[in-house]
Amino acid sequence: MAKKEELVNQLKLLINYRHKLEQFIIKNSNLPGPRGNIELAFALAEIYDNIDVLFDWLKITEDVADTNNPKAFLPFSAAVCLGKIYTKKKNKRIISVLKKSANDNRWRMREAVAFAFQIIGENNFTELKNIFSMWIKKSNNLEKRAILVSLAHPKFLSKGNTEFCFEISEIVLKEMDRENNFDALRKGLEFTISVFAAANPKLGFSFIKKWTGQNKMIDKIMKENLKRDRLVKKNPEEVKKLLSNL
Repeated sequence: MAKKEELVNQLKLLINYRHKLEQFIIKNSNLPGPRGNIELAFALAEIYDNIDVLFDWLKITEDVADTNNPKAFLPFSAAVCLGKIYTKKKNKRIISVLKKSANDNRWRMREAVAFAFQIIGENNFTELKNIFSMWIKKSNNLEKRAILVSLAHPKFLSKGNTEFCFEISEIVLKEMDRENNFDALRKGLEFTISVFAAANPKLGFSFIKKWTGQNKMIDKIMKENLKRDRLVKKNPEEVKKLLSNL
C-alpha cells in the first residue's frame, strides 16, 4: 500500500476527533528535522474539510510554535488543506488567509502556501491566473515570492501557461523592493525563472537575454538560473552563450 493511501486510511479514523487528529499530526510531523512529513499534509487534504478547525490551526503563531516545533505542522497542514478546499468551494476567505500566511516568518509556512496554490493551479490554472493577476498589483516581496514559487510547478507548466509566468516575472523584476524581505524574494527568483524556462526554452532564454545587463543584482539572478541542471543538461550551448555575457 502506498504511503499516502496508508496515511489517508489512518486519518479517516481520526477526522471526527479533533484532539486525536491534532496529536497524530504533531506526532508524525517529522519535526524537528530538515523535512516535515509533507505526505501527511497532502493525505489530510484529500479527506479533511473542517474549515473552522483549519482556520484555528492557522492561528498558531511563530511565538507558540517556531519552524521546527512539531506543533507548527498543524498550520502547515491547514494551509495545504485550504488549497484543496478552495478547488471545491471557491471560498474567497481562503485566498485572504493564504495571502496572510505567505508573510509568515516561518519558511515552512511559506512553502505550505505555495503547495496550496499549486493544488489550485493543478485543478484550474485559469483560476490561479485570476488570483495572482489581482494579487500582484499590491504585493510585498514575500507575496511576490509566494506567487513565483507557486507557479514554479512543472505539472501545470504548459508552454501557454509559462507565458503568464514570465509576465509575472517581468512585473516582479520591474518592481523589486530591495529592502523588506528582499533576500527571500531574490532566492525565489534565482530558481523559479529556470523552471519556467525549462518548460518553454524559446521564451525562457529570450526572457533571460532581455534582462541580462540591466544591473548587477539582476545579472546575479539570471546567472543562478542559468547554472541550474534543468537548463544546462538540455540546452548547454544556449546556457554557455548567455553566461558569457554575464
